[in-house]
Amino acid sequence: MAKCITALAMFLLVFTGNAKACDACGCSVNGVGVGLMATYRQNYIGFQYQYLPFRSTLEHGQGSKDYFHSFELAIRYSVLQRLNLQLYQPYHLNIRHSQDGNAQLSGLGDTRFLANYTLFNQTIFSGKMRLYVEAGAGVKAPTGHFNPDLHDQRNLPENFNPGNGSWAGLAQANIVLNRDNGGLLLTANYQHSRPASNGYRFGHQWSGQALVFNQFQFKGKPSLAPFTGVSVEKTFQDMEADGKYAASTGGHAMYLAFGTNLRYEDWLLGISYAEPISQHISNAEVEAKGRLTVQFSHIF
Repeated sequence: MAKCITALAMFLLVFTGNAKACDACGCSVNGVGVGLMATYRQNYIGFQYQYLPFRSTLEHGQGSKDYFHSFELAIRYSVLQRLNLQLYQPYHLNIRHSQDGNAQLSGLGDTRFLANYTLFNQTIFSGKMRLYVEAGAGVKAPTGHFNPDLHDQRNLPENFNPGNGSWAGLAQANIVLNRDNGGLLLTANYQHSRPASNGYRFGHQWSGQALVFNQFQFKGKPSLAPFTGVSVEKTFQDMEADGKYAASTGGHAMYLAFGTNLRYEDWLLGISYAEPISQHISNAEVEAKGRLTVQFSHIF
């Protein structure tokens, strides 16, 4: 059992090496925020807001500031004892401020659908330790707004589109180790992108997080669960329609994350903040800033 857990943890955390991502602008990886939602095994419907700012650090030119706002509907529903389905539908508002003028794009993002299977359900080992493991796979459908000529028409990078115009395969894994009211959460998400309608292929994406948390139960029904840890993300290099790698794309970053979840009866509010502590994005032409995530869910 110990060897199995160690192998899973290593799988979640080792992929933090060099890569390439986003054509001289910031981007979100997989649309995944930082938080403890993976620790809740009940059905839920909720909304997530994520704010991701980036700053261009071009050696020549004035550069720009990009602000990505994501509003996402999330639904999880168990269809069998060990099988649950998840649906995510984002709406994106992307804003750029630069010396050449401001730009704004908004619209529906791509829909993500996953099926997760519970491998270990509160399995007890080493006395009081409890293990929960679920893994799943799914697809991302090109339902979001995508303009294949965005770069030529408005001098904006392709990933400034709310959607990316392509199908993608998804995989994820969640591990929760509990002891009394505290625990450790490990998550990993991977996206394998297919070419878009114009032949452009966005880089494959990977993200993961490791968070420690503790739950405090107050008199009555409210509970508070503060957490802290690290999150990492990596995006591989984009590829042009002619098969050549796109310049200044790809990257990786590591964040120090902290936040808290407040639950009252069947309502859950989660707030988290992540500050970059290591990064190399778009050949060091882009600098990620601190990001904010707010989640509000109804558990049923």
